[in-house]
Amino acid sequence: MKYLVLLLIVVGGIWWIRQQRRPHTHTNKPSGPQVMVPCAHCGTHTPESDAVRGTQGTYCSAAHRDAHEG
Repeated sequence: MKYLVLLLIVVGGIWWIRQQRRPHTHTNKPSGPQVMVPCAHCGTHTPESDAVRGTQGTYCSAAHRDAHEG
């Protein structure tokens, strides 16, 4: 009986270690293709979710928006 308990503890420990080493897939990245939009200042294409919106278009950064819109 004590060998059965010992075997269960060892198997449970191995299972727990394997669960801890498994990569976690809890990311907030959108799945699938993303729409790319060009920067109105430099022309670099940026994912629409990361683009900075301005009155004259979309930009790759706030610095380019400020430089282009004045």
